[in-house]
Amino acid sequence: MLRPFLIAMVLALSACAPSAPTVPDMQFALADPGKYKTGAERDRALLTAKLDCKTKALAASAAIEKSIAGERHSMENLSRAREQAAEMYAASFTLCMTNAGYVQKS
Repeated sequence: MLRPFLIAMVLALSACAPSAPTVPDMQFALADPGKYKTGAERDRALLTAKLDCKTKALAASAAIEKSIAGERHSMENLSRAREQAAEMYAASFTLCMTNAGYVQKS
Protein backbone atom coordinates (compact mmCIF):
# COMPACT_ATOMS: atom_id res chain seq x y z
CA MET A 1 0.00 0.00 0.00
CA LEU A 2 2.84 2.37 0.80
CA ARG A 3 4.87 1.58 -2.34
CA PRO A 4 2.32 2.95 -4.90
CA PHE A 5 1.99 6.08 -2.80
CA LEU A 6 5.76 6.62 -2.81
CA ILE A 7 5.97 6.08 -6.56
CA ALA A 8 3.16 8.56 -7.15
CA MET A 9 4.86 11.06 -4.84
CA VAL A 10 8.19 10.78 -6.67
CA LEU A 11 6.48 11.27 -10.03
CA ALA A 12 4.59 14.30 -8.75
CA LEU A 13 7.72 15.89 -7.32
CA SER A 14 9.76 15.25 -10.44
CA ALA A 15 7.10 17.00 -12.52
CA CYS A 16 7.55 20.11 -10.37
CA ALA A 17 11.34 20.18 -10.63
CA PRO A 18 12.86 22.72 -13.01
CA SER A 19 13.81 21.22 -16.32
CA ALA A 20 17.52 20.99 -17.00
CA PRO A 21 18.56 23.11 -19.93
CA THR A 22 19.31 21.21 -23.09
CA VAL A 23 22.62 22.80 -23.94
CA PRO A 24 25.17 20.79 -25.90
CA ASP A 25 28.20 19.75 -23.89
CA MET A 26 30.87 22.35 -24.57
CA GLN A 27 34.51 21.31 -24.82
CA PHE A 28 37.17 23.24 -22.92
CA ALA A 29 40.95 23.04 -22.79
CA LEU A 30 43.32 24.37 -20.18
CA ALA A 31 44.58 27.82 -21.17
CA ASP A 32 47.96 27.20 -19.47
CA PRO A 33 48.95 23.55 -20.09
CA GLY A 34 51.95 23.86 -17.74
CA LYS A 35 49.78 24.71 -14.76
CA TYR A 36 49.46 21.06 -13.65
CA LYS A 37 52.31 18.54 -13.62
CA THR A 38 50.45 15.28 -14.19
CA GLY A 39 47.53 14.17 -16.30
CA ALA A 40 45.64 13.15 -13.18
CA GLU A 41 45.93 16.69 -11.79
CA ARG A 42 44.69 18.14 -15.07
CA ASP A 43 41.76 15.72 -15.20
CA ARG A 44 40.80 16.45 -11.59
CA ALA A 45 41.00 20.21 -12.16
CA LEU A 46 38.82 19.94 -15.27
CA LEU A 47 36.26 17.79 -13.47
CA THR A 48 36.18 20.14 -10.48
CA ALA A 49 35.79 23.19 -12.70
CA LYS A 50 33.03 21.55 -14.77
CA LEU A 51 31.05 20.46 -11.71
CA ASP A 52 31.39 23.87 -10.08
CA CYS A 53 30.43 25.70 -13.25
CA LYS A 54 27.48 23.41 -14.00
CA THR A 55 26.15 24.04 -10.50
CA LYS A 56 26.47 27.81 -10.87
CA ALA A 57 25.00 27.80 -14.38
CA LEU A 58 22.06 25.62 -13.36
CA ALA A 59 21.28 27.91 -10.44
CA ALA A 60 21.39 30.97 -12.69
CA SER A 61 19.21 29.38 -15.36
CA ALA A 62 16.67 28.14 -12.81
CA ALA A 63 16.44 31.61 -11.28
CA ILE A 64 15.76 33.32 -14.60
CA GLU A 65 13.31 30.62 -15.67
CA LYS A 66 11.41 31.01 -12.40
CA SER A 67 11.28 34.80 -12.64
CA ILE A 68 10.06 34.84 -16.26
CA ALA A 69 7.56 32.02 -15.77
CA GLY A 70 6.18 33.79 -12.70
CA GLU A 71 5.37 37.03 -14.54
CA ARG A 72 2.13 35.73 -16.01
CA HIS A 73 1.36 32.07 -15.95
CA SER A 74 0.86 31.32 -19.62
CA MET A 75 2.29 28.81 -22.05
CA GLU A 76 3.93 31.60 -24.02
CA ASN A 77 5.90 32.74 -20.98
CA LEU A 78 6.88 29.18 -20.10
CA SER A 79 8.45 28.55 -23.50
CA ARG A 80 10.19 31.94 -23.42
CA ALA A 81 11.43 31.20 -19.90
CA ARG A 82 12.95 27.90 -21.02
CA GLU A 83 14.69 29.56 -23.96
CA GLN A 84 16.11 32.30 -21.75
CA ALA A 85 17.16 29.73 -19.14
CA ALA A 86 19.05 27.72 -21.77
CA GLU A 87 20.85 30.87 -22.94
CA MET A 88 21.67 31.83 -19.35
CA TYR A 89 23.02 28.33 -18.65
CA ALA A 90 25.33 28.41 -21.67
CA ALA A 91 26.58 31.91 -20.92
CA SER A 92 27.11 31.26 -17.21
CA PHE A 93 28.89 27.96 -17.84
CA THR A 94 31.21 29.47 -20.44
CA LEU A 95 32.04 32.47 -18.24
CA CYS A 96 32.73 30.26 -15.23
CA MET A 97 35.01 27.93 -17.20
CA THR A 98 36.86 30.92 -18.66
CA ASN A 99 37.36 32.35 -15.18
CA ALA A 100 38.64 28.94 -14.03
CA GLY A 101 41.43 29.10 -16.63
CA TYR A 102 39.95 27.17 -19.56
CA VAL A 103 39.32 28.17 -23.16
CA GLN A 104 36.50 26.87 -25.28
CA LYS A 105 37.46 24.54 -28.14
CA SER A 106 35.78 25.16 -31.45
